Amino acid sequence: MMQRTQPPRLLVLEDDPDTASLIKDVLDEHFECDCVSVYGTIAQAVSTDLTAVDLVLCDFNLPDGTGLNALEQFLSKQTTLPVIMVTGESDHRTALEALRLGAYDYVVKAGEFLSVLPLMVEKNLSRWRTKQENFRLQRELELSLEQVRRSHSQLTSMVARLEEMALTDALTGLSNRRHLNEDLPRIFAETTRHAGDLACIMIDLDGFKMLNDALGHQHGDDMLRLAGRVILANRRDSDLAARYGGDEFVIVLPRTDSTTAVNLARRIKEDFEDAVKRTVCSDHVLAMSMGISCARTSRAVSGEELIRIADEMLYVAKRSGKGQVVLCEPGGGAPVPNIIAAV
Repeated sequence: MMQRTQPPRLLVLEDDPDTASLIKDVLDEHFECDCVSVYGTIAQAVSTDLTAVDLVLCDFNLPDGTGLNALEQFLSKQTTLPVIMVTGESDHRTALEALRLGAYDYVVKAGEFLSVLPLMVEKNLSRWRTKQENFRLQRELELSLEQVRRSHSQLTSMVARLEEMALTDALTGLSNRRHLNEDLPRIFAETTRHAGDLACIMIDLDGFKMLNDALGHQHGDDMLRLAGRVILANRRDSDLAARYGGDEFVIVLPRTDSTTAVNLARRIKEDFEDAVKRTVCSDHVLAMSMGISCARTSRAVSGEELIRIADEMLYVAKRSGKGQVVLCEPGGGAPVPNIIAAV
């Protein structure tokens, strides 16, 4: 005898009262409680609360349909409900069809079928409980995997965000010096490999120290943010724009010749200086000086040298009266570039 804290809740669908009574008696005796509800028609049986039923024993020949009809209706309302067909039909094709439609088992009303019926119920209840436990474990596993996926996604996003923060200048939103140093060798190598050109623009804010001294560092920070916004608004997706340090900025432009670089520099310079005029700092002169170098014309052998040459041009621009854009080109094939007129 099975020992259980809670008896099973069984539903018997049987239109013959005598057979129904025998089935109920043998199951109630086996489980030592009144655990069987009996219905004589499919309509009565499927209208009950099937969530309160653990197992169904279903006759085949019923007043309002076949056992297969009943099986389909049971499972349409409660898909995991275990159903045992208990019938006088011994046709194996009927048994196979019942099993195909979702019946757990098939018992023929012959011989001592009542004596084996409790064991059939025990077996199929155990099978059902095993399936339910497997479903529960599967759901728990799926939830755990989903939590792992979410945690991994959050961790990946957090790592990406931290990496971005580590490579971004917090004040201006541009790349920082570290990002520039890490990416510049790759950009220069790609330029060399594809025999393309690479331009570099160095930028310095003229009058920045005087503005800082006169209005304070908060206004100075506002101007650095403004410069960052203007540079970001004008750069292309392929360009690397970074805060080089203090009030100096650098833009590295892959696949860019000197003419395109000069045009971009002029546009950034004009946009910045126009924006400055609309701020509270408009009484203070604040402009941009720029130095430009290109890999082909400067004959730079590395990204660092390309920046150094652009930086030299920047100082020439500042010595030339500030607010200038100075482009560097080689003269007579000499390895050291000569300066052409400010543009």
